[in-house]
Amino acid sequence: MSDRVPPRSFLDLAVPVEVWLAQEEIPLGRLLDLQPGGLLPLHCSPEGTVDLVVNGEPVASGELVIVDGKFGIRITTTTTQKLAALDGGTAGGARS
Repeated sequence: MSDRVPPRSFLDLAVPVEVWLAQEEIPLGRLLDLQPGGLLPLHCSPEGTVDLVVNGEPVASGELVIVDGKFGIRITTTTTQKLAALDGGTAGGARS
């Protein structure tokens, strides 16, 4: 297997990304009782940080923002080593 940088087309591939706001433990019975319109309170602050997750691994964190009436994430920190692993070791390099 080669250590060369992947072709540019590889870097244009779309990958599933998750934004984790909170993790909670709730009893299974409470989960089964959930109905449309029900409320599941989260024990986190709306101003707190969220994690940007790729393939189950947090690669960055940031804060929730509203952009054109939709949620977005403003990145505040990245895990450069994990990002580098995603793009063949060139994280932080120039992108065109």
